[in-house]
Amino acid sequence: MKCLQLLLLPLILQNHKVHMNTVERNQDCDWSCSEGLQCKSRAYSPLSAFRCRDQPFNSAVFSNVTLSTVLACEERKCSLQLRIATSVNVTGDIRGVLVCADSAGMIGHCQMYTFGRVGRENATGKEVDVQFKCVPVRPGQHMFVTLKTIPNYCKAMWSQRHLVPECRHEGIRDTIAECITGKLAYTVDKDRNTLTVKVNDAPEDTDYNLRLCRKRSIICAGEGPHRTIKSQHLQRSITLQYSKALPCLCIEGWPVKVDARRVQVCPFKNNLEELWSGITYDLNKEELIWEPLCPVKVSVSLCHVDGGKGCRDLGDVFHSEGQKVIFSSVDPHPTLCTKFTTEAGTWIKCPFTKGNFSVWTAKMTSRNGQQWAEISTWVKANFSVSVCEMKPSSQCKQIEGNKSQTLSVDKMERTVFNLSKNACKVCVCIQVQRVDVHFSVPVLQCDLQCLNWCRDPERSQVQDIEKILLPAVIFLTVILAAALFSRLTIKDGDEKRKAWMKLSCQGTNQ
Repeated sequence: MKCLQLLLLPLILQNHKVHMNTVERNQDCDWSCSEGLQCKSRAYSPLSAFRCRDQPFNSAVFSNVTLSTVLACEERKCSLQLRIATSVNVTGDIRGVLVCADSAGMIGHCQMYTFGRVGRENATGKEVDVQFKCVPVRPGQHMFVTLKTIPNYCKAMWSQRHLVPECRHEGIRDTIAECITGKLAYTVDKDRNTLTVKVNDAPEDTDYNLRLCRKRSIICAGEGPHRTIKSQHLQRSITLQYSKALPCLCIEGWPVKVDARRVQVCPFKNNLEELWSGITYDLNKEELIWEPLCPVKVSVSLCHVDGGKGCRDLGDVFHSEGQKVIFSSVDPHPTLCTKFTTEAGTWIKCPFTKGNFSVWTAKMTSRNGQQWAEISTWVKANFSVSVCEMKPSSQCKQIEGNKSQTLSVDKMERTVFNLSKNACKVCVCIQVQRVDVHFSVPVLQCDLQCLNWCRDPERSQVQDIEKILLPAVIFLTVILAAALFSRLTIKDGDEKRKAWMKLSCQGTNQ
């Protein structure tokens, strides 16, 4: 019978209401009955179980049943007890009451109380109060309480589920020995990547363990060995070294005893920025991989930074709650970025901005007035090439009548795309994009010799005027300089001739 009860207990617990009550401080856990009832406690054995009988009466036997968790303390040591009390309608030949408190994984606790003959005769047809001896319980225990009559009337049985408060309940967390975990205080040294931890309110006369762990849902996986503080040195601080300030990196502490509860504090729980650094790219498979270092609910997508403040989505949003995210068939480019969106905000990370990840290049080349685009690639790839006109708004508008062309380029090869000779007149650019992958961004090339005119026509016109005026100014300057030099030369010759004639006259007079 007892084994059957234990097997059916999980099913029974689902069909009864849970009573979560407050914890009372009460040392009165002895059994008692109404005055004059003459109750007696008798030992109960599962072997003495008796068959239930049909109830010869219709009225309820048990009423006003109360189940309460009480805190029984002796000096500084306290324990949890389950107190059970009821009113019994003494009818017929009821000679006593049997109470059992069962819990999954433990032997049932049963008590039997009988009423004396004289007291029973006086109480027949009346309600009498019975309080049973308290049952020791543990925090968080699921109890199933059953009341039966003696003799056992089948329809008179009463049962109910009772949940003992857990250690987080404010009435017991700092009182029951198995609930006391200590409180952790810490300071962070970001320059040295260290955490200095001190334990407060730890259990007395017990060593204490500290470690760093990475929290994942229920468990917290250890990051390196734990450190033990001896009970006589609990006032000392311990320094723990960390590598990354992850939001799931926690300090975990627990007393050195069997089945001790653990306490955790996470110093960097709001530091989500660190999570977006775990991006890698597999060049051979062309896969962009993000593996979260902590469990986080996030939407991940690829986007294209086109020079503005935003990042234009490229489709295919992945929703992750801590799982690895893989984007297949990705063409690496500095403007191809990853967007992470959580309830706290949005972060954009561009993994290809540093380092030479591009597997192809496009450039503009000119010779003897002829312009052309040259595409080189290190992998076999297909490209879409469009000729467009650069507008002052930096947008590339496709020229009417010029359709996009698809080019296939073999590995380690290059190809050219000729442009018209009057490209500068309409500010021609080319837009190149890989089309043999799922994720790629368009690359705009406008490196023409007349690029300055295309970007700023007014400035270019001024430059053109300067090109015309400058030679003219230089030419006029040269002519003026020559004329001035000639005049100076003539004047100097006249002065010399006058001086010679003067000397000649003086010689004749003598």
